[in-house]
Amino acid sequence: MKKSILMAAGLAAGLGLSGAASAATDAELSTATKAVVESNLSGYNAENPDAAMSAVHKSSPEYASTKAALAEQFRDLDVKATLVDFDYMGHDDEFIVARVKTKLVGPPGSGFANNVVDSLVLFHQEGGVWKLWSDEVLGVEFVAK
Repeated sequence: MKKSILMAAGLAAGLGLSGAASAATDAELSTATKAVVESNLSGYNAENPDAAMSAVHKSSPEYASTKAALAEQFRDLDVKATLVDFDYMGHDDEFIVARVKTKLVGPPGSGFANNVVDSLVLFHQEGGVWKLWSDEVLGVEFVAK
């Protein structure tokens, strides 16, 4: 499956911090970026492509592929996503990195293989608001439900 940014994005307005990452504390950055992930999953679960894409940085190298994947996923699947774990790892003056585990569950009998995706996620500010930039899947664990 082509990489996509956490399967979508949700509303991220008001979650950004003013100034560069270095001006905020790690606790503030962790809280802000975890909220972006939670909104991301909420937008995905609502099957709202506009809300989903609003938390993805428009210059992200994965923006176009994520947007294209959403239409197909919403049409063909009824998968729900939940945050399993969020581990803020650190930042530099431009990016934040976190390790994120997301559980994806399809309806019974759908043929979807329920799984937990373990990813490193990069966040980058757009207009002073933290947005999803890219992700790298570390692994996928298939689960019963």
